Amino acid sequence: MSRQTEPKQFLSVCSDKPMIDETIGRISPLIGKNNIYIATNKIHKEKIKVCMKKQGIPLENVLLEPQGRNTFPPIVLLTHRIRKIDPGAVISVLPCDHIIENDKKFVDLLAKAISVSGGGNIITFGVSPKRPETGYGYIKIRAGVQKCGSAGVYRIEKFIEKPDLATAEKLAKDKKYYWNSGIFVFKAEALINETKRLFPEVYKNLSSGLSFRRLWASLPATSMDYAIMEKTKNSLLLRADYGWLDLGSWQAIEEVMKKDKQGNIFKGKCLDIESKNTFVWSGDRLVATLGLKDIIIVDTRDALLVCSKQRTQDVKKLVQSLKQNSFKKQL
Repeated sequence: MSRQTEPKQFLSVCSDKPMIDETIGRISPLIGKNNIYIATNKIHKEKIKVCMKKQGIPLENVLLEPQGRNTFPPIVLLTHRIRKIDPGAVISVLPCDHIIENDKKFVDLLAKAISVSGGGNIITFGVSPKRPETGYGYIKIRAGVQKCGSAGVYRIEKFIEKPDLATAEKLAKDKKYYWNSGIFVFKAEALINETKRLFPEVYKNLSSGLSFRRLWASLPATSMDYAIMEKTKNSLLLRADYGWLDLGSWQAIEEVMKKDKQGNIFKGKCLDIESKNTFVWSGDRLVATLGLKDIIIVDTRDALLVCSKQRTQDVKKLVQSLKQNSFKKQL
């Protein structure tokens, strides 16, 4: 369902609204529309313009990325831009492909993060693991669960990359480990200071007068985690209990959709006999299933996915195969 020209942020997955609209609506009680900025690839320019006009967000608040270079470049560029407007600004970085079950709890936690963002702190939200998950990164809080100024705020010891299943099973049982939500809160000055310390050339280029394209090309293609969070001494974790899912796989979507007595989920035109623990998402055609178990089927206009539930994280391998076999329309 998610393609290069229409990523999941523009899809209505678990409601009748695109996920980007849900994200904007969720934070609106706390953050004014004039203070919402969006970074996205330039190929989504027209879709983003429609979204921003509908939401009442100024068009100048969009950063169109010439090429994808991971999360650090757009974050540091927008932080630099916002800091020039308001040197005391506090910035929240929010991915638009997350399911948040309790918006009020989320906004309350966001307000709490803003309140502890002084002193150069860079805060992220950690989610207690519900299961061994190989598709998420993990965060370990420091031994002794050291609290910093407010209950539920912890110093971070280290970040762990997406683990194999055996490692994920161990981490999920250890209360010192949390899923990495990819949400960050910090004062603009704090991130710029860390950039100056860790990437002096980047800091220099930010104010050098380079054209946007040359500046973009000069930035390291790396994530916020790699660039800043794993190196800073000022990282904090807030425990998130608002119901969180990163929609990185169909298995994740299952967790928020209603199942029948046999553990099945059927969305769209479906007909089934005696299947168990099966997930079917149909498009315009009828999808008929018989006696399946632990299978995911997703039928769209020009492509059909059939996979074992145990292999949902490997769908990216199919995407690579599509590229190698020149199925460009399906990308």
